[in-house]
Amino acid sequence: MFGRRLRIAAGICVHNEEEYIAYCLKGIYDLVDVIAVSVNTGVPWGGKAEPLDRTLELVQSFPDPDGKMRIQTGEWQTEVDQRNSNLDLVRDEVDLYMVLDADEFYCADEFRRMMRYIAWRPWVGQFRVRVRTYWKTNPLHIIDPPEPLKQNIISWVRPSTRFIGLRRTSGRVRHLIPPRVVVLHHFSYARTSEKVLQKTADFSHRDDVAPDWFANVWLRWDQDHSLENLHPTHPPEYKRAIPVDIDSLPEVMRDHPFAQPARSQDSENLAPVP
Repeated sequence: MFGRRLRIAAGICVHNEEEYIAYCLKGIYDLVDVIAVSVNTGVPWGGKAEPLDRTLELVQSFPDPDGKMRIQTGEWQTEVDQRNSNLDLVRDEVDLYMVLDADEFYCADEFRRMMRYIAWRPWVGQFRVRVRTYWKTNPLHIIDPPEPLKQNIISWVRPSTRFIGLRRTSGRVRHLIPPRVVVLHHFSYARTSEKVLQKTADFSHRDDVAPDWFANVWLRWDQDHSLENLHPTHPPEYKRAIPVDIDSLPEVMRDHPFAQPARSQDSENLAPVP
């Protein structure tokens, strides 16, 4: 492993992510060797059928001068099925595979530092990182203190590597990368109200959402920023939300419409990356 440059793929599984997908691709394009995008154009993970947004159009039209993109469409019953299908797109091309959701971003210098850190640990099956979670839009807020989640993000790719959980692979040894090296910036709840309602109806944890969370927490917070215990399924994990400095965001997100304090939250104001 030592002495040669490792090849890494970013694996992105999406359904109705027009708010973020073009920014996600732009933010990761120069940092990885291959980008595999699996676009679910059917029913989302066993949920209910819904109109499709511009996600596939934005993926297919994204500039790819270096030929890094691998794109597939389909319908998968579970998130694990979609991730394994995505991994198979690039299995023979790379040494490392990184799970990347459309609303997840890295600061470029931290990502490069992370790759150097990983290169010296070939015995680790999969790596985890700490997460910075964002809340609301125009302006953005951030969860404080950081949620306790340690997200599985990168696995070495072996012939037997498979996903056995939502983000967990069959790699036996897991290791937490210290936050001094890298953190994952997750814009999970930096969305319009319409998209948050859709998200909580579609995602894998939809049956665990607290009763009336959307009305009693999500909407109520707009009138009362002191509201605490904000997480939809594990309330104490999002203790509070506080304003965030735009300069602390990953570079590509500083120009996102959601990061501009004066912009409306209406979805019609969304635009792809210039």
